This record gives sequence, structure tokens and C-alpha cells, in this order.
Amino acid sequence: MAAAEVDGKAFLVIAIDVGTTYSGWAMSFASTKCDIQVIREDDASSDRVSGCPQPGKVPTCLLLKPDGTFEAFGFTAQSRYNEIADANLDDQKSWMYFERFKMDLHSKSDLTRNTMCTATNGKTMSLITVLSHVIRYFKDQAIKQFNSGNTKDVSLDDIKWVITVPAIWKDGAKQMMREAALKADLSSEKVIIALEPEAAAVYCKSVDIISPCVNEKEDTTEAFTSGTRYLLADMGGGTVDVTVHEVGKDKKVRELHHATGGAWGGTYVDKNFVLLLKRIFGKDVIESFQTDYPCDWSDLVSVKFERAKRTASVGGPVRVELPYEFFSFLERKDCAVAQHITNFCNDDVKFSRGALTLNYPEVAKIYDPVFKNITAHLKSILEKVGDIKFVVLVGGFATSLLLQEHIKRNLASRYSLRVITVYNCSLAVVMGSVLFGHDSTLIASRRVKYSYGISCCLPFDAEVDPNSSRVVSDNGEELCEYRFDVFAKINEEIPVGQEKVHSFYPVRAHNTEMALPVYLSNNPKSRYTTEEDVKKVASMILPMPNTEKGTDRRVKVAMRFGETEIQITSEDTSSGEKIERWVRLDFLDLFN
Repeated sequence: MAAAEVDGKAFLVIAIDVGTTYSGWAMSFASTKCDIQVIREDDASSDRVSGCPQPGKVPTCLLLKPDGTFEAFGFTAQSRYNEIADANLDDQKSWMYFERFKMDLHSKSDLTRNTMCTATNGKTMSLITVLSHVIRYFKDQAIKQFNSGNTKDVSLDDIKWVITVPAIWKDGAKQMMREAALKADLSSEKVIIALEPEAAAVYCKSVDIISPCVNEKEDTTEAFTSGTRYLLADMGGGTVDVTVHEVGKDKKVRELHHATGGAWGGTYVDKNFVLLLKRIFGKDVIESFQTDYPCDWSDLVSVKFERAKRTASVGGPVRVELPYEFFSFLERKDCAVAQHITNFCNDDVKFSRGALTLNYPEVAKIYDPVFKNITAHLKSILEKVGDIKFVVLVGGFATSLLLQEHIKRNLASRYSLRVITVYNCSLAVVMGSVLFGHDSTLIASRRVKYSYGISCCLPFDAEVDPNSSRVVSDNGEELCEYRFDVFAKINEEIPVGQEKVHSFYPVRAHNTEMALPVYLSNNPKSRYTTEEDVKKVASMILPMPNTEKGTDRRVKVAMRFGETEIQITSEDTSSGEKIERWVRLDFLDLFN
């Protein structure tokens, strides 16, 4: 048996969770898979780690040299960028500092391999390259960890890599993460994609460390017992990812509704905070400070305000420390911070001892628009799927007591359910992804997000099909061109690993190959592949050199659903020899 496997399983699983604001990685060996090690940044000082708003993770900040090569990631990137700024502000502008770039994968509807990502200084680099730098950083950290410890005999061939993605992402975004991993020199056969809410669910049901939120002290382990239905909301910095599961008798979970959600993560609270700063100090002033002092701006929003968010309590004030540079910057611009606060004339906004203090009415104005979007969406799902007994909150944003209380107040009594969170909820995804890498069969079924099918000729229906699409095959059958032959429909539940097989025949007896273009649609009623909602995602060309049987040559196409990625194969079953083709769907070529 190869060293890379133990009883057919990976010898070692490493999960990489690239978040909008914070990222991390964790690992465990097959022999002790529940002994999950969450790895801290090796050169982060203890005070930075203890002061991190998400212990066990590092800021998703990437620093590249002026020539585009890697310099640093995480805390080190922040520190190094500050050092460069302190030494020479002009020199700083030639370096590329990226943060919060993960949201580009969700917000940009026309993703391609050439999609660009913008650094704080306005310079651009391809998004897939930026992502590959981050994944390579975590890969190199892992190798360094092994080389310095007692596991020097571990090689890359021994490792299964799990890359996490939000379930609500479009297929192109998920594909970009996989291709970024390959660009970081990870082997395709060793990389699997884990959907973040699923990984969190695996963590929740696999570890007995569930603790109720909002000081509720009852036992909550029943949320993951057989027959229970729960809604799980993964609340990160960028998105809120929602899925609904039911626990089976075998303890595996089946998906009751395809993943939904939206851009309502913690960074949207940050945006409302920035809008408040612009109202207080002036839009031009804030935007100038953001441009001229990107490190201090990042420290204000991503560190100081982030820490204040996590300590905010219902009814209480929020105190946000202001960077030293902000004071001198304002005085050079027009007037001191205190004078701006006085001029703002709002009793709920105060300044004292170097910090901005917001009383609860002003805090509510920052949070409420985001909260309302979240609860409105959760209500819509609860209305569609009945008998849900628990709402489970995970992710960094879920640590907010304000968010926990808001959801409980709006949902608990109305839907007769309980709102709970888990211990270490900000690490639920990365730790659950490790467990998922060891055993992906913990998920029994999934719902497909789109309808998938093949463009082909199907029997012509004179009452429905336009006459312009009518063709006659060599055997005299009337057919309709460009029909969408659907293998799986939107929101259809499909067991993990299930194959759906359809058969096709050539229209012309002399054809020596068959084109099998693959399409998807977000419209459950799509009939033709020429419709606006239907997009081509792949094409297979299957050789059929033996034409003896004319049009009576069966081609079998199998689509394998239920995994985190769809696999498609085609086979000519009528030739004497087996000719088979497989294809990977290319969602990054849709807009080229």
C-alpha cells in the first residue's frame, strides 16, 4: 500500500479556507482524523495572534513586490506594507497590496481567466493569479511545518487538499478556485472542493461542543440527531451562505433546498460604518485618507472596527480607536477630529481619548440594513421548507451578539425554533473541511443549482416547435434541432455520486463523430438551447469511425451529479471497440 493512503483514505488532509477578511488552514492525519490542528501563522507575534478578531486565522491580505512576485501574506503582509509606508510613501505606491478580493468571485457576473483584481494603489493583476499566490502561501506553510517537525517523511503525494468555497457561488467562481490551486502547483487529483456550509455542518454534527447563543443553556445536541431538520447559515465577511439539511438514520445529511444567500456579510456593516465616517468628516477627506494612507485605513476598518464589532452588545455603545495618522491628516486638511464631531451635532456620536464612541441608536443604523436582508432571506426559506427546528449560525460574523439576538428575536417564536451557534464557530468551516476530506460520504444528497443538459435533436412537435427548427434524419424521423435535453433540473435532489444516463443517435448515417455540447439554465422551463437563459459550458466531440450501422449507433452520455463538481462522460456503445470521452465543464469561458 502506498504511503499516501491508509485503507484507501488520504494519509493526511489539509484544508485551506480563503475568507473575505480572514483565512486559515487546518490538518489532521487519517489515523487521528478528529485531532484537527488549526495552524497559526508561524511568524505572527503572540500579541498579534491574541488580538486577532478571529483567533486561529490571519487577515486575507496579500503583498506583492513591484514586479508582481510574492512578498508576504497575513499579518506579515500588513506589517511589511506599513514598514514600506514608513520608509517611503512613494515607494509604497509601487507595491501591490490586496485585501477583500474574494468578493470579486461573487460580485463579478462575467468571470473569466482574464478577470482582473485591483490593489489598494490601483494597480491590477489577474484574480486567478492573486488567488494562486494565497493558496501557494498556505501550501508552502504546510511544507515548512512538516520539514521543521517530526513529519519530515510526509510528501505532497501523501496529502489531500481541500479548498473551501461558498455554496452560493456560481460554478465559474468555484472553477476559478480549483484552477488557482492548480496554478499553485497542487495536483488536480489531490484537490477536492468543499462547500462551506456543508463543511460547517460536518463539523457541527461531528463534534460534541455545541453551545447555545444568547446565553441559552439547554442542551443543543438534538439539532443533529436523526430526523431533525435544521437551517445552517454560514455568515462570513462577504456572504451569508444558507442551506437546509435533514439528518438521516445513518447520520448522513441530505439537502432539502439548494444553497441560497447573498452579499450580507460583516464587510457590509463595515461599508455602513465608512458611510458614517464620510458623513462626519466629509466624503473627500475620507477618500483622500484611504488613498494616501492605505495601511492606516486598513487598520481602522479591518482591525479596529472589526474588533469593536465583535465586542458590541445589545443596547451598548461601540468604541472604535482611530489611527494616529488620522489625527495629523485631519489637522493638515482642515480641523481636528474633535471639531468634526462637534460640527456633526449628533449626541450619539462622541469623541474621547483617541476613540470614536457610537451610542446604540447610531450602532443600530449601521447594522440594521444588513440584518434585515439576512432575516428576510431566512424567513423566505423557512416559509418554503417546513418543520425546521433549529437555525445554526457559523462563521466569523456569527460571533456578533447583535446578529445572534436579532435573528432570535425575529425568528424563534414565529417559527417555533431555536437559534444556536457552535463553539469556535469562526473555525467551523476549515475544521469541518478537514473531516470532509477524510470522509465526503457524510453528505448523502445535494440539490442542483441549475438545470443541466445536452443540445441535441429530439422528436419534432408541430404544436410547439417552430418549423425553422425541423430537420429530417436519414432514417426519415422528424426532429427538432437545438432542443435542451435535461439531465437534472433546478433544485432536484440527487444522491451523491449518482449518474444519469441518456442515449443519443446520429442524425446522418455517414457521421464519423458526434458533437455533444453541454448547457446549463437557470430557468426550469427552458426548452431550446438558443434561449437567453441557456449557456454553453462545455463541448465533447466523440469519434464514431465505424458507420456500418448508419443512424442506429447508440451513444451513451453519463452525467455524474451530487458531488461538489459535475463530471460528464460519453461513450460510443455500438462500435466494436469502446471509445470514451470525458469533459470538465468550463464555466470561465462563458463570457469570452
